[in-house]
Amino acid sequence: MQNEFEQKETKGTKRVKQIVVEPSFSLLTSVQKIFLRAFALVLLSSVTDAAPPSVTALVPSGCQVGQSVEVAAQGAVGDKPQAWLSREGLKIEFAEAGNKFKATVAENAQPGVCWIRFFNAEGASSLRPFVIGTLPEVAEKEPNNAAKEAQKLETSQVVVNGVLDKGGDVDTFAVSLKAGQTLVASLTAKGTLGSPMDSVLQVLGPRGFVLEHNDDDHGFDPQIVFTAPSDGEYGVRVFAFSDVANSSIAFAGAANYIYRLTLTTGAFVDHTEPMSVGRLVAGEPPAPQAQRLRLHGWNLPPELTEVSVDAAASNPFVVRHPLLGNTLTVPVEPYPSVVELTERPAELQEIAVPSSMTGVIGKLGELDVFRMKLATNQAIVFRTDARSAGSPLDPVLRILKADGSQLLEVDDGSKGDFDPDTNFTAPADGEYRVSITDRFGLGGPRFFYRLTALPSQPDFELKVAADSFVVTPDKPLEIPVTVDRQRGFASEIVVVVTGLPEKVTDEPIVSAKDGDSAKTVKLVLKTEAGVTFSGPIQIRGLVKSEPPIEKTASATLTAFNTSTRELWLTVTSPAAK
Repeated sequence: MQNEFEQKETKGTKRVKQIVVEPSFSLLTSVQKIFLRAFALVLLSSVTDAAPPSVTALVPSGCQVGQSVEVAAQGAVGDKPQAWLSREGLKIEFAEAGNKFKATVAENAQPGVCWIRFFNAEGASSLRPFVIGTLPEVAEKEPNNAAKEAQKLETSQVVVNGVLDKGGDVDTFAVSLKAGQTLVASLTAKGTLGSPMDSVLQVLGPRGFVLEHNDDDHGFDPQIVFTAPSDGEYGVRVFAFSDVANSSIAFAGAANYIYRLTLTTGAFVDHTEPMSVGRLVAGEPPAPQAQRLRLHGWNLPPELTEVSVDAAASNPFVVRHPLLGNTLTVPVEPYPSVVELTERPAELQEIAVPSSMTGVIGKLGELDVFRMKLATNQAIVFRTDARSAGSPLDPVLRILKADGSQLLEVDDGSKGDFDPDTNFTAPADGEYRVSITDRFGLGGPRFFYRLTALPSQPDFELKVAADSFVVTPDKPLEIPVTVDRQRGFASEIVVVVTGLPEKVTDEPIVSAKDGDSAKTVKLVLKTEAGVTFSGPIQIRGLVKSEPPIEKTASATLTAFNTSTRELWLTVTSPAAK
């Protein structure tokens, strides 16, 4: 998507400086001085209005399918803002002034996260998430700190959009339950919305006592599944600490402490078996077949115990249903995806290469062991997915010989990454064992995981430090690109920029097999005067091989613990002085 903007006549910055430092300023009258100072402030204001968007949070941070909502952007959307959207089904209409806009979600919109980038002629904001949901949504209303001030919710199936907007803030909501009803209370803040908060969730009884308490269920975000012992009005309370440890012992809050609290007595899906949709590469026999996914969660009716996934399903596949109070994304992979056998066979279950195995550490201290046959020097990449998929499992992965003697043990991938990955090269022909368990001997029906075994092949990734850039005629833009060469990748990589408008040029650079450029290169963009542009670009790495290899660079979105390949370029041409 490309958008052109009319060239502005002046930035104003230099004129302000000329007025303020005018040599004859001391000779002016007091009235003239006051007038000139006021005029300078007006010009400075116009410069501020012309700044690029800088949006730090959206309130509310989502909307139900088929509905509209007014959204306040924290920070600034800038002058004459526009919005780029990562998916169809969402429409943004900006107000004539201020930082508010109307978000409208189409009836046929796909639920999930839509990334929004705000941009204008001066630049672009970083990406912000906006969640398209399936349940009715309401806004949190103050005062609701105390249990007696709890905000009354008219339904037990709702999403509350809230903000803990200052230190000490506590939000409490009241919901009516019948005896035996199971309420799922699931909060999203740090994980999806990037809120800098370590949230806490509590369920209060009709008399105000705490009946359930949860801190970290999926990352820093809490979740409680509560069955009401009797009819009554129950409270759900939200408060938070900072996600960065400090010396204070107090509830934290700020304007960007935004959250979405899902409350439902209806169906709620937690995970699937298998955890991915497996299929063969298109064109390889036999033809891909439809796959059944078994759903696990709460309040699931019989018709939602399984779903069928067509062989041509898009990646990722989204588990959605009118009866579900949430959605779940399931990756689609070009290799078989199987499930651990519930009844232990006489012979250990085999893991093929390539394939993925979904299993559960179903009880305390359980150890899942699989076998695989490898040839001498056969190299395998093992990958685990547990915490990253919402499981409480802290997996430990071990590779053993057939006699049980250990060859390799891997725990955490890195700081904050509990899912271990490793490379293993078989020292000899034979049968090997792969085991997985919880680091602390814990277990239960939600301690699910996916173990993937793939052939180890040389590969590379490209990474950049930012997801948006600005270039002007008077200063070339330098973009450092980190080249992550994996498992001995030793080919030359040509790094280029695609999507550039006319009269904006790049200088393709080669990442050599060795030396400094093997690890990092620097792209240089230049533009001629008079060019204005704001739109997506891609940074690509090209390798001449059979078949050719092409990779797209990504930028890390640190606040969201994810990355994006959706890069943005703004070209501005300041007017002549």
